[in-house]
Amino acid sequence: MLQQSKILKVIRKNLVKKCLELFTELSEDKDNYKKFYEQFSKNVKLGIHEDSQNRKKLSELLRYYTSSSADEMVSLKDYVSRMKDNQKHIYYITGTGTFGISHSFFISLYKINTVF
Repeated sequence: MLQQSKILKVIRKNLVKKCLELFTELSEDKDNYKKFYEQFSKNVKLGIHEDSQNRKKLSELLRYYTSSSADEMVSLKDYVSRMKDNQKHIYYITGTGTFGISHSFFISLYKINTVF
C-alpha cells in the first residue's frame, strides 16, 4: 500500500532526478568519477536496463576502454569526438576482463592490419 502512494512516487522521481544531476556533475571530474565508476558501474548498467525513462541520461555516464586509451576509460561522446574523419564504424569486443580482451585473436589482427 505504501509503495503505491503518490507522495512516494514524487519522492522517488525527485530523488532519481537529483542523483542523475549529481552523477553528471561528478563525471566532469575524471579522478573522482573513476573511483565512483569502479564502485558503481554495475548499478549504472542495471539502471539502464530497468529505468527506461532515464536510460539516455544513464548511458551518458558509461565509460569504455578503447584501443588508444587502454589504461583510461572514456565516454562514448569523447570517443566519437576524436574519431577520424574517414571512420564510419565503431568496432567493439566484449569479454570478462581487459587482459583476456587485449590478448584476443581479433585484437591481434586489428593491431597488425589497422582497420582505419
